[in-house]
Amino acid sequence: MIIDTITKQFIQDHLDENPADIAFKAQKFPEVDGKVAAHQIASRQKAKKKLPTWFENAEVIFPEKVPLEQSSSEKAAKYKASLVEGESMIDLTGGMGVDDWAFSFVFKKVMYAERQKDLSEISAQNFASLGRNNVEVIQGDSLEWLHQCNQQFDVIYVDPARRDEHNKKVVMISDCEPNLIEHQDLLKEKSKSVLIKLSPMLDIKQSLRQLDNVSKVWVIAVDGECKEILFYIDHQQEKINTEITCVDLKQNGGDNSFSFILENEEYTEVELASELYEYLYEPNAAVMKGGAFKTIANQFGLKKIHLNTHLYTSEELIDDFPGRKFKIVDTLQVQKKVLQKHLPSLKANLSVRNFPQTVDQLKKKLKLKDGGNDFLFATTLFNNDKVLLKCEKTS
Repeated sequence: MIIDTITKQFIQDHLDENPADIAFKAQKFPEVDGKVAAHQIASRQKAKKKLPTWFENAEVIFPEKVPLEQSSSEKAAKYKASLVEGESMIDLTGGMGVDDWAFSFVFKKVMYAERQKDLSEISAQNFASLGRNNVEVIQGDSLEWLHQCNQQFDVIYVDPARRDEHNKKVVMISDCEPNLIEHQDLLKEKSKSVLIKLSPMLDIKQSLRQLDNVSKVWVIAVDGECKEILFYIDHQQEKINTEITCVDLKQNGGDNSFSFILENEEYTEVELASELYEYLYEPNAAVMKGGAFKTIANQFGLKKIHLNTHLYTSEELIDDFPGRKFKIVDTLQVQKKVLQKHLPSLKANLSVRNFPQTVDQLKKKLKLKDGGNDFLFATTLFNNDKVLLKCEKTS
């Protein structure tokens, strides 16, 4: 795909405008391809925060909507690249190529494979525009290519397509394309290690039963939203235990991570609170997905407010806890008249943890509006009381 110089300049001149108006404006400039300009401007607006390096490069061409939506963020791609090393790696499901761009900074040789001809051609242009000349593009079926090649890679990376033939989203490994469960022997033959990116909706324990010899798992969130789960298989080492690292990447820095051994979590004992102390803690999305509900309490010296409530309490503030931290102001009955007495504005940020009603049901019942500086947790305590915890955020 080639965008002529005049259209390219038009795109740069109208980056902040509504893409829906662009095609109409472009009619005043016969030499400008309005349809292309509108698509590129819409894509760049979506990429400004997600892919800042790509956004800032005027030569980068954005493909259709789906590859951009499915691509890693630049922040997540860089983190991913920090987890592996070696001389050579191959990405069997290249897509838009954001991960390969990041991998190219840590590997001497990166091979990008993609079935879709148009997408592979755009990616090849983008790698050149971004100065990543150590990325080689392969267009075609990557598994067929891998069968025929006589090379062993330090790392094989794969992010299987999570949509079926009807373009509906799928989650399970066996429903993705390619089905990695069926190709594990090939991946082992052609690599020293494998890094697999899968859906954040995936059941981690079930996936570990389906994939051979997974030694490490990373649950990656970006700004509090769980984005992906990575499974790492090292063919050169025999698996002993599975280490899960839960990381929350912040666009403005200040990332935090928490690691634990999955096999130890099951046998870890956790102390339940017999009362609420001054501070309340809510693990971040990555820790919640990783399932470190007991280990995190032990590591930070916290008490769980109920066996099935993933909220914790302490007398002293734990600054480095991986999640949100609050000071408990009041413990209230779940009644509108009680809440209004302590919160006259009936405005707060409501969360539900181990409670029989949903956020929407409670907001309707309590006539509660969103917003403000107060936080409410509808939850179940150690004595099975159903309450509202009125809190102030500490940081």
